[in-house]
Amino acid sequence: MPPRSSDLGRLVQELVNRVSHRGGGRALRLMEQAGVTLPQVLLLTRVQERGECTVSDLAHSLNLTPSAVSQAADKLVQSKLLTRVEDVADRRRKRLALAARGNKLLDEVVAARADQYAAELERLDPSLRWKLADVIHEVLNALAREKR
Repeated sequence: MPPRSSDLGRLVQELVNRVSHRGGGRALRLMEQAGVTLPQVLLLTRVQERGECTVSDLAHSLNLTPSAVSQAADKLVQSKLLTRVEDVADRRRKRLALAARGNKLLDEVVAARADQYAAELERLDPSLRWKLADVIHEVLNALAREKR
């Protein structure tokens, strides 16, 4: 019998906790140096995934209020991590876009986290690492097919 979804969710969370919460200073230092919080990094990541989008679109996708997203976006625009651009279809509307500096920060944070995960998983037997990689690829491919 397959595991219950809640049990599987807990297992995935435990794995993430074990590989990400040990000596994970580099990603946090990068965020601190840039003056951003984890929620702001998540907002930047969503803009990177979606491309240009409105505050309302972003609020909906993050399950936050438009005012909360707008306040966070204002800070990120001031920090030159996001930009506001005119909507070509309606010049009264503004769209948020990732600035080059925001893109660079996300690349650095992602690389730091990946290095951290890799260092923790390096302690595993190589055959177990291959099995883990195969399962993760299979799950990601299944989720990608489901999303279509």
